[in-house]
Amino acid sequence: MNVLLIRPPNPLQHVKILTHTKPMNLAYLASYLRKHSFKVCIVDYETRQYSDDDLFQILNDKKPSIIGVSCMTPTIRNGAKICYVVKKYSNDIVTVVGGPHANSLPVQVLKEFLAFDYLIYGEGEVTLLELCNYVQNRSALEQIKGLVYRNGKEIMQNPKRELINDLDEIPFPARDLFEYGKQVGHVSRGFSNKLLATTLYTSRGCPYSCGFCAIQNTFGRTVRFRKISKIEEEIRMLVKDYNFNHIVIADDTFCLKKDRTIELCDVLKRNGIKSWSCDTRANTITKEVLVMMKQSGCKKVAFGVESGSERILGLNNKQVTVEQIKSAVNWANEVGIKHVEGDFIIGSDPSETINDLEMTRKLILSLPWTLISVSVIVPFPGTHVYEIMREKGMIHDDADWEDFVMFGSTPKWHTEHFSSEDLIELQKKITKEFYLRPN
Repeated sequence: MNVLLIRPPNPLQHVKILTHTKPMNLAYLASYLRKHSFKVCIVDYETRQYSDDDLFQILNDKKPSIIGVSCMTPTIRNGAKICYVVKKYSNDIVTVVGGPHANSLPVQVLKEFLAFDYLIYGEGEVTLLELCNYVQNRSALEQIKGLVYRNGKEIMQNPKRELINDLDEIPFPARDLFEYGKQVGHVSRGFSNKLLATTLYTSRGCPYSCGFCAIQNTFGRTVRFRKISKIEEEIRMLVKDYNFNHIVIADDTFCLKKDRTIELCDVLKRNGIKSWSCDTRANTITKEVLVMMKQSGCKKVAFGVESGSERILGLNNKQVTVEQIKSAVNWANEVGIKHVEGDFIIGSDPSETINDLEMTRKLILSLPWTLISVSVIVPFPGTHVYEIMREKGMIHDDADWEDFVMFGSTPKWHTEHFSSEDLIELQKKITKEFYLRPN
């Protein structure tokens, strides 16, 4: 049976200043299905121009029995449009939706978009496999955990599926299903997409519960680590079979365990990786670890800071202090890591004041960052911020899911002290003040 996995077009996919990466979640789903003898194809409409005719041609060529779309909040409507077109082509093709938006609003998504036959919430590999088996063999639908489906006019939600204990049960992601042509933007700030780069995961999940982050809807507050030996096997394959010249370690929080991070640095170093980058937290890093990272080819470390105000950090439940941020950034600069990035959010808590933001501005200008990103808060469904802003009427009535983007448009929401226009102006002001300094 043929399965077609699709990433829908993103409203910001052509914006060159943003990060654009391959849909590794689809590559993991594909490898897991192929392990169980299903034929899989990936179509990435962030790199391929979408049209109904193009989709019809793919359906003619691949003849899929199941089509899965993975949707972020701003792409859920495009995912539904694709599935409406699929149903126009053949109502016999089963359509299924997954991804962060589906995880946040599982029942609502099926009510809102009739083009989706099924929805997968939680970790997707095993649930999608069981759904494929159901479509092929018509087994018991109600026994598939992590599935939402229709029973006449009623929406049925099966119990949540347990997370996969051993991540190494999942084969390496099916990178061979990607097209490695030129892609706009960068694979990570500071690294052009002209590089042949790839994404690597050494773990899944995050033990923290920041108020603006929706990852808990998929993984809870758990972290599962892959075996070092399997990571090394994958890295060797990346070098030998693909000749990648940059690796983005995309763990939600790298460097959670000091000894493990040092061991991974040894693996990267002895397997010829000359350039890699990661995201981490200021409270999980040490200068000793940063030295090892630098020696093993780390060219960038990005810190999720959000705010320079201790009050806002506390309301965000960041569990990081301003002093820890200062120490981590100075250490990274001292050991000679090429790019030290700080990521900030204006309005990360809706009560943020101009005084809180002034503390953020001073923190940005006082530390040796080489790159910063200043985004405007997006109240993604499933987050604490979303619940607060919805209860207080801060999300405007005309807000559509496509408006839930961090850059490129005026927000359809406001905070206690900042209007939509204020949020954009503050974003521009701080960004310009940092990047237009003579140094």
